[in-house]
Amino acid sequence: MAAVIPIIMKIISIVFLIVFILSVIFLIFTFRKPKKMSLVSLILPIVISLITFTVFSFFIYYKPSILVLVLMGSAGLFIGIIWSQSTRVYVESGTVMSRNSIWYLVVWGAVFALTQLISIVTKRPPSIIMALLIMSTASIIGMNGRIMQRYFSARSSIGLTEVSSQTCNHCGATVGRESAFCNKCGNKLQ
Repeated sequence: MAAVIPIIMKIISIVFLIVFILSVIFLIFTFRKPKKMSLVSLILPIVISLITFTVFSFFIYYKPSILVLVLMGSAGLFIGIIWSQSTRVYVESGTVMSRNSIWYLVVWGAVFALTQLISIVTKRPPSIIMALLIMSTASIIGMNGRIMQRYFSARSSIGLTEVSSQTCNHCGATVGRESAFCNKCGNKLQ
């Protein structure tokens, strides 16, 4: 059994390396393209991060202290919330869309570089690996959690804009349903 664990760890490492390389390539080519948002697209990265955390926690026989959990979890959530600001969430043609800015890629690269630098400098003891894993999992939860809030806000506004507004026949401006005159051109609404 003891001889099998290193083989399993090597297979898991190779699988995660392949997934990582493919996700980096995908990220570089698509990070600025507008994307249709869905609840699944926001929950899936959180679930994958939690599964990764669980798998590595199972194989790394290190139990972090409560202080490490709180500090690294808080740092990760903070990074994730800041990171979420680089994603614009908006409604287009009745659909909730998102678009990342260049800052999305910059923050991602900085977090990746930091974790790699720390793991290289410290020779990867289990405590460092676990602390970085806690931080990265919390950052994904913070980022997608905040974007999920904005998604629900944008989604709830879809029906409101259609019900609470109308278009002026004269200038095309959007005005409230209850308005009698256009705010832009001043003409009486029909």
